[in-house]
Amino acid sequence: MKTNITFLSLGPGDPELLTLKAVRMLREADIVMLPVTESGDGTVHSRAADIIAEWCSADKMRYYTLPMQQNREAVMHVYEDMCSSAAEWYRSGLSVIVAVEGDVSIYASIHYVLERLQKLSIPVEQCPGIPSFIAAAASAGLSLISQGQRLVVLPGDIEAGALRQLLTSRHVVVVMKLSRCQQKLKDYLLQYPDTECHYFENVGTPAHFYSSSHDMILDRKMPYFSLCILKAMP
Repeated sequence: MKTNITFLSLGPGDPELLTLKAVRMLREADIVMLPVTESGDGTVHSRAADIIAEWCSADKMRYYTLPMQQNREAVMHVYEDMCSSAAEWYRSGLSVIVAVEGDVSIYASIHYVLERLQKLSIPVEQCPGIPSFIAAAASAGLSLISQGQRLVVLPGDIEAGALRQLLTSRHVVVVMKLSRCQQKLKDYLLQYPDTECHYFENVGTPAHFYSSSHDMILDRKMPYFSLCILKAMP
């Protein structure tokens, strides 16, 4: 493996959905940087470590705690530390992987680290993965888009009027990070019960959940790793 820094997309959560290239890179890398989240009771867990455990030895893993909060200042401090560490390892002749849940090109704030490294003239690479909404559609046996339909992906923010206009003009809408706008989604479904809504949590993991029942969706508390696919009723 050549010496560089690779931002490696891990896909939605199923270890078997890693690409062959991702598995090879994990086996060849010297250092693998992994995100860790801390729950309210102080316990920590790395979904990324669960995904790659079969192909990456624990001695390669280096963890960073990424705050799950709206205050971006704390997050940026973590990213600056990551950038410094990755640059130091690279300059020591080590190949470094930054593991990214989902796909690094889709609403991944870790891209700040990639761009910062590029400004330092350090070679970086992106390795693509399977986006969560693609895996979600497959798990439910859905045709995500067909014929003249258009796909729009929104990042945890919806506005009823704009959403209605999209859905009534042959658009299929994916809303990611639903925990940020769950009440708006529920209000929309109550206002427009003719909307076809496919709701998913923790796609590709043992905690995977799917429902297209409005009643069930309305009663659901939506976690960070949730998304929905919205369509106009045929």
